[in-house]
Amino acid sequence: MQARQEELARLYRAALDRPRWQQVLAFAVSLWALVWILGQFVLAEESPSALDVLGHFVARLGMTTGEWAERLSAAWQSGGGALAVLGGLLWAATTERGQVPALLGWVAVMIGAERLGYQPAVLLAVATMVCFVVVLWVASLTSVRFVDRHAVLLPRDVVRAGVTAAALSAVVPLFAPAFFLNRLSSPYVTKPPHRPRIPEQTTPADAREPELRGGE
Repeated sequence: MQARQEELARLYRAALDRPRWQQVLAFAVSLWALVWILGQFVLAEESPSALDVLGHFVARLGMTTGEWAERLSAAWQSGGGALAVLGGLLWAATTERGQVPALLGWVAVMIGAERLGYQPAVLLAVATMVCFVVVLWVASLTSVRFVDRHAVLLPRDVVRAGVTAAALSAVVPLFAPAFFLNRLSSPYVTKPPHRPRIPEQTTPADAREPELRGGE
């Protein structure tokens, strides 16, 4: 249990620790996805689509949207299923050092939901991601186990990469509130001093020779 908590804490820090431009992009996508998801439960009868939420944000900023939301919706309506599948594959491609695919995956799922709806789009994306990881895991069972100079699939590493991708993709809607709370509480948190690691001193072979000779 403690190991799992440490792993979740590490992934939480990895989700927040990213370049500044990615933080801005992640905050915008997170806020967009979070409001869209909450709208499905709070406004169950008149649940807004992702483009409705985006249009509302733009309108609150005093900008005129024109007909861009309708044109964008009509352009992607014929590819709702393909966008959901693409979103799942982008989620599966997410790593600690490459978290942009998770953001793009959420955008693809939200746009694909314009035709499929919230629940079918999310379920299709999750199923695509799970199927992709399972296929790689099955392939890893028949791959060469000895790592030499070629990249191979190892079952344990495939599962670990899949869990990491799923966790980092799942926290995308929670990035905005987590980032806000982290910034709010950071001045009040006392961090322990950093202690540099002292390398172990090794005695050169030439310096040991007189001792060995004396012992002889």
